[in-house]
Amino acid sequence: MKNKTVFKVGDKVFDIHHGWGVIIEINQHLTFSISVNFDDDFYESYTYDGRSDNIISKFLSFTEYKIEGFSQERPEELPKKGQIVWGKNELTSEWQIGHFFAKSANGYLISSNSNFNGWHIVVIEITTENPYKDA
Repeated sequence: MKNKTVFKVGDKVFDIHHGWGVIIEINQHLTFSISVNFDDDFYESYTYDGRSDNIISKFLSFTEYKIEGFSQERPEELPKKGQIVWGKNELTSEWQIGHFFAKSANGYLISSNSNFNGWHIVVIEITTENPYKDA
């Protein structure tokens, strides 16, 4: 049984790895039935549904796309809400002790008590270790 494809010879298509290209051949008797010539004179073959591998996601598209939110940067390990932390004040560069509340766009929010109904301050750096212990 032949697999149906939405692609046709002459279609302008996009692959995030290679950019824009043109479908130059479709041979439904092959596993990788769609041949594409990309703008950088690179040729790639795809399955009938636009995969460059039988297992991974579809890459061939009629529209340009981006992968957003991809990161291999390890997420910051934050203290638990209410945990005692030292916070460095941006204006004075002094450390204050308080209870961790949340991370914000401007820094870290700490509070004078664990139920967060006392004073609150935004600090630029936090640590659970006493920064003055070796001073």
